[in-house]
Amino acid sequence: MRDFRRQRPSDEALRWVELQLGDAATVIAWRRLTGGLSSTVHRLRVDQRGRRRSVVLRRFENVDGAERVTQEAVALERLSGAGLPTPELLGADDGRHSGGRPALLMSRVPGRIELAHSDSDRWLRQMAATAAVIHDLPIAASAFEAWFDPDQPSVPRSATRPKLWRSAFDVLSEQPPTVPSVFIHRDFQHFNMLWSRGRLSGVVDWIDSSSGPSEIDVGHCRLNLAVLYGSDTAEGFRRAYEAETGRAVEPWWDLHAAASYGDAWLEFIPIQVDKRVPVHLAGMTSRVEQLIAATMHRL
Repeated sequence: MRDFRRQRPSDEALRWVELQLGDAATVIAWRRLTGGLSSTVHRLRVDQRGRRRSVVLRRFENVDGAERVTQEAVALERLSGAGLPTPELLGADDGRHSGGRPALLMSRVPGRIELAHSDSDRWLRQMAATAAVIHDLPIAASAFEAWFDPDQPSVPRSATRPKLWRSAFDVLSEQPPTVPSVFIHRDFQHFNMLWSRGRLSGVVDWIDSSSGPSEIDVGHCRLNLAVLYGSDTAEGFRRAYEAETGRAVEPWWDLHAAASYGDAWLEFIPIQVDKRVPVHLAGMTSRVEQLIAATMHRL
């Protein structure tokens, strides 16, 4: 077998993959995909009677890995035939047959993560259009998990405008506005989108998909955009989404998503980026504060 990178999947995991695919499948090469935080992901090259294709193996190490596998497997089954460029579920295991680690086997969606873009407006419009399609899907799912607790707000140690954070927390201590609950990706952001020749070709990582305000997806994407590029880019995504859907993004929920930022982002964002673009850590929290200020201005 030809190794592309380190951290080879275990023999047990590869045998499980071959059994799931059947038809004399043999894994002939593998490559570790970088940037993941909650799991290890490999692209596998498989030979089946002279026909070759690539599949994706995702394995979890944390204690709730089996539950996470089940959640994403259910999501991918529900998304099948929905018209979105999502992976096809090929197999799922709680770890008993896949080498001790819960595993998910999926088809490979063509494309790659694109963090350096030449046409920002076109990039944002495509993401906004995809978000709008997701939110229109008639898929039932459990309620979303909040990543910010208004009862335990915490101003980041890296904050340069602590009063702004406290003002935002005061707003979020109030009852949220009532908005429609729709199907959401829950982790909708540029690290989970694939691109091919300038077109958005895939949406991956559906493990947290749930139901909730569309603003949860919009706000989380805006936060991730602000972290790398600044609030102007994040505002551009909001405007593109509003133009696509014909309705305004509710600022309270948008602020709720932004408030999930904390000092830990300074540690894990460089891991996700994996040197694909420069990460200016010194100004990261300030960029988020600019986003929060712009969101507060819309209240």
